[in-house]
Amino acid sequence: MLLAELHEKLPSKEFAHTLVTGECAKNEIDILDSTPDDPNIVKIKRLGRSVNFIADFLTFLELRKIIKKINPDIVHTHTSKAGLLGRIAAKSLKKKIKIVHTYHGHHLYGYFPKIIVRTIIIIERVLVKITDIFIADSKQVAIDLRLFRIGDKKTWEVIAPGIRMMPTTSRADSRQKLKIREDLFVICWVGRFTDIKNPMLALKSYLLVSHQLSNATQLIMVGDGELLDSCRNFALTNKLNVLFTGWEASISHYLEASNVLLMTSINEGFGMVIAEAGYFSVPTISTDVGGIREFVKVGKNGFIVDSSELNIASKISSLISDPKLLFKVGDEARKTTITNFTAEIFVEKHRVVYRNLLAKSRGPNA
Repeated sequence: MLLAELHEKLPSKEFAHTLVTGECAKNEIDILDSTPDDPNIVKIKRLGRSVNFIADFLTFLELRKIIKKINPDIVHTHTSKAGLLGRIAAKSLKKKIKIVHTYHGHHLYGYFPKIIVRTIIIIERVLVKITDIFIADSKQVAIDLRLFRIGDKKTWEVIAPGIRMMPTTSRADSRQKLKIREDLFVICWVGRFTDIKNPMLALKSYLLVSHQLSNATQLIMVGDGELLDSCRNFALTNKLNVLFTGWEASISHYLEASNVLLMTSINEGFGMVIAEAGYFSVPTISTDVGGIREFVKVGKNGFIVDSSELNIASKISSLISDPKLLFKVGDEARKTTITNFTAEIFVEKHRVVYRNLLAKSRGPNA
């Protein structure tokens, strides 16, 4: 979504740009499908998350071919594998190409065994030598990576995600469309159903809330992944009022129908959905990970909790019993989003990075 925004809003008169991307997984929705005729979007079907040495080598060759044809001044890569293949492909063709790489979070803990993490660190340290600018989606991500000697302070920029301004309706209208009762307190959880997002913590916390407030609440869980079936079984066994939506191209109607967003991640970069929820005056209750605190100011526009079912359930229950506080914090969350986390701000910060990088490469007399 962020790359689609950058591709759409970056002024083509100033920066002629091409977006090269892979294919989404079968259980995911690709928002780029809405622009199938854009000649400046190139899709490589082999480029996916999983490692496949033959497919990845062929992807590398295809990337070289594309980069050679475009002959860019800057190559900007995203995600781990595409970042590795894209940066090496670019530098193998033209040494003067400026390389920018963005980290949307990192994999230094919570994702892989230690041996794989060490391998990732070694690879990233090697790639430092061919990367001109690193961008992190939060200050904490940049700090974490620099601790492992990946880049230095001078090569890092922080650009938080930004959301698209969109029409709003009302909570009542959104609930009517989703057939959710107006009197329910609705909690929304958004993410991949995988260990790192910890969906079971959300369900176990909600179980405690349900014991206290039977028939007064609902949990919406948006997403898909390998833990979805076990989460569904847990909800069914415990007779929980949970709506599992699967992958959705747009989550705005679910957020607008909700009273609070719940984040239970073990590791997170910035957590863009927090800004999206804020746009609809929905505050977030989140575990204390990654760059969450760069949006959430505790008690003012959201809440930080320990990763325990009891603490999460207690915070949800306290907000149910204090609608005035919930409204006040939700209002502050919206102000935070529209002041600091819009797509326009996101794109403008990239423009500055690109301009400065080109100015340095061309020298003072260019």
